[in-house]
This record gives sequence, C-alpha cells and structure tokens, in this order.
Amino acid sequence: MMTAEPMIARGAHYTALLDTIDHQGATQLHARQREQLLEAADALLFGEPDSQRAVRSAEVLIEDLETTERWSAESCDQLREHLSGCGAPTGES
Repeated sequence: MMTAEPMIARGAHYTALLDTIDHQGATQLHARQREQLLEAADALLFGEPDSQRAVRSAEVLIEDLETTERWSAESCDQLREHLSGCGAPTGES
C-alpha cells in the first residue's frame, strides 16, 4: 500500500507549478498555454493513460517560452521541475 508522502510531494509540485504560472507568467501566457500546462500536470498527478502526450506537448511549450525569451531559463527550469514532480515516482502509478 502506498503511503501518503509521495502524493503530498506530488501535490506540492502541482501547487508550485500553479504559483509559478500565476506569478511569473500571468501576463506572458495565453489562456490556452496555461490550460495546456495544467492539463499535463493533471494527467501526471492522476496517472492518466495519455499523460505522456500531454507532457510532451507541455515540454514543447516550455521550450518555446525559453527560446523566444518570453520566460527566463530559470523560470522554465522551475516549470519543468514542478511538472515532472507531479508524476508518480518510477514504479508507482
């Protein structure tokens, strides 16, 4: 049986992702881009079967934010870290 700690940590990453989006990207993200990032985080958090597709799409978006310099490299790294942290550790679902 899984303990609560992994889910608490994943939830903390989800909350941190929201904070990063809202505080650093509120004026630099289109509504659809925000939705795209949250869809990927939700898919990871809840172990949805198509999570890899959603995550890949979010990764492309984050890369675009960085290469076009709409977001700093540091902010994009935070997005990546928190998005990744929403997923189950390897070997769990």
